[in-house]
Amino acid sequence: MDASVSPPLVIERVLSLKASLHPFTVLQINHFDIEAIVTDLSKRLEQAPQLLKNAPIVIQLPNTPVPIENALHLLTALVDLNFIPVGLRCGVENQGLSKALNLPLFNESGSSKNASKNKEKNTPQPAQLIRQAVRSGQQVVNPNGDIVILGNVGQGAEVLASGSIHIHGTLYGRALAGFQGDTSASISCQKLQAELLSIGGQYQVSEDLDHSHWQKTCYIHMQDGRLILQSV
Repeated sequence: MDASVSPPLVIERVLSLKASLHPFTVLQINHFDIEAIVTDLSKRLEQAPQLLKNAPIVIQLPNTPVPIENALHLLTALVDLNFIPVGLRCGVENQGLSKALNLPLFNESGSSKNASKNKEKNTPQPAQLIRQAVRSGQQVVNPNGDIVILGNVGQGAEVLASGSIHIHGTLYGRALAGFQGDTSASISCQKLQAELLSIGGQYQVSEDLDHSHWQKTCYIHMQDGRLILQSV
């Protein structure tokens, strides 16, 4: 090789862009009362810190005009609580806030459609079978499908599945199905006494649950963006 000829330079790419699906929690504001919102969220953070601390959230504003000062106050309060605001959902009356707050507008149905498409592309995996109770303080995670538990899920225990969760016992603790954004996932249990239920990032804590389903065989799924409980 001629020593006077330099070898070709190998240029390494400095970045690449990849499509990705990240589920976001939606904070639906029904009444714009900052003090009440902060109090409510602080309580929920105490109940479910693993789920909510540093959680990326989309703020769904009410269908009434929100002054920019109030919106900025809300944004500051959320950041102080360690939430990460990533976007807005709102009607035309508040869309101007998107630019003022430097937050994108999110299509309400986009994430659920993408999650459904993503599920169709993935090859179904066998369910993870847990043959004993999940005790307080334990966590069971299946990032590749369903979880079936043949015993109870104790108070303080947590079960997370990218698919559905089936509990052949009492659910005292927390069940988070479709935690990667699959809103078609479901939760079922022989007896419901849950601390927290979540599907596709939408959740309800114990005090928010309809207690007419309490201590009954229960099936939970998503419909129109909210959790639906059915029991016998």
